[in-house]
Amino acid sequence: MLEHLIGDAWSDALRDFQHSAWRWEAQGVYREPEEQEALRQFLAGDEPDLSFMRGWWATVETNVKAGKRYGRIRVLTEPLTDYLRFELSFTQHNIDAGEDIRVMTLDRARELDLPEQDFWLLDDELAAVMHFDENGFRYADAVTSPQDVERFREIRDRAWKDAVPFREYFASR
Repeated sequence: MLEHLIGDAWSDALRDFQHSAWRWEAQGVYREPEEQEALRQFLAGDEPDLSFMRGWWATVETNVKAGKRYGRIRVLTEPLTDYLRFELSFTQHNIDAGEDIRVMTLDRARELDLPEQDFWLLDDELAAVMHFDENGFRYADAVTSPQDVERFREIRDRAWKDAVPFREYFASR
């Protein structure tokens, strides 16, 4: 039976890894309650209040200064969903904090037979497969068996070779 990571266990996993954290982010829409007001502001043409992200940016910055690495691939719909436009509007802050963010179109992800489910790969030893519902993130399944984690490393490696660095992708648009 898989262990569910939720609450403090989830927060601890994302903060306390030893070397590397890598995210496959495949959803076109996320429904996180703490983002809804900022998303509404963005869609209304106002400057969104991004205070909900400050803790994440501080954690990334602290961990990067300690020698840890973050990588992420965001899968982009064409055209972009409103949520993805919102998320991409502040991605530079994630990069400034220390994340290496790349993007890939949904069509390309499908051509490469990459998963539609989000996950984190922590220290190449734990894959945390994320589950969402209409109210946002619910929990992650902790996958730790070496052969199963190897499958997630293979997905990461295959996707990373094909993904385009964030700045490069949008400079060409």
